[in-house]
Amino acid sequence: MPHTKKYIIVDNLKDFESVSGGGRNKKLVTIIVVESVLLAVMCFLYFTKTYTSHIQTITINQVSEEKDSLTVQYHLLLADYENIETSNDSISAQLEKEKEHIKQLMTELKATKSENKAQINKLKKELKTLRDVMKSFVHTIDSLNTLNIQLTEENTQVKKQITQAKQENKQLTKKYEEAATKVAKASVIKAINTSMESYTAKGKPANKAKKVKRLAVKFTLDENPIAPQGNKKVYIRIINPEGLMMLNKEQETFKFEDDKISFSALREVDYKGEKVDMVIYYECDEGELTSGTYKTEIFCDGSMIGSTDIVLK
Repeated sequence: MPHTKKYIIVDNLKDFESVSGGGRNKKLVTIIVVESVLLAVMCFLYFTKTYTSHIQTITINQVSEEKDSLTVQYHLLLADYENIETSNDSISAQLEKEKEHIKQLMTELKATKSENKAQINKLKKELKTLRDVMKSFVHTIDSLNTLNIQLTEENTQVKKQITQAKQENKQLTKKYEEAATKVAKASVIKAINTSMESYTAKGKPANKAKKVKRLAVKFTLDENPIAPQGNKKVYIRIINPEGLMMLNKEQETFKFEDDKISFSALREVDYKGEKVDMVIYYECDEGELTSGTYKTEIFCDGSMIGSTDIVLK
């Protein structure tokens, strides 16, 4: 069979080019679209990464600034705790404990990385708590100081009242003592109408020392309604011209002004607040008397109640 050749008849060259290039144009468009999409995705990813990095940088800078600010605030808080003064031992111990806690948190803050926002926030909460605790301390101390001031004022007032009471008591005691002294003085029995006489052994009056054998001291116990009544001992002390006391033979003593002194003679009497005439005798030894003045002191109830004297030739 003879070979037959086929021919394509194209009337227009442009139409031919259009038919033959259609497939290539589609591929080119597809490539351009894909590349555009890829470029857009790459741009998006680039800008997203850049934005995220920028945000992270801003966040880190903010946290770093918060850390620096927090560090300053902790230092100021510690200084505030240091400035709190109190004389209360219990509160002082609690303050020391809180100051140690602050120092520990400052150490933690120093070791914390700037990007560790969670730890920074935790330390911020701790700071707020410590500030509240400090305010509580200050309030408590102020309350105690106010109470101490009130107690001090009350104590001062009480001391003034005690001082005033002591002064009043002292004045009353003084008045009482003065009154007691007056009463004591008023209650002393007085010896009135005192005199002294001298006699011989036969009982005759004599004024020559060598003849006198007896000295008589005469007086009256005056009436005194406020003086203690009952049996009383009345003593006489006779002082010779040489200033020596003439002693009783037994050399007995009696109490006078917290001391015991000797006497020459005594006599007992039942005193009832009324006048009582009395005579107390002293018996002289041979040659005991010499010329001169003999003084006599009279005592009763621990007081000297009178005196008298006589001159012998």
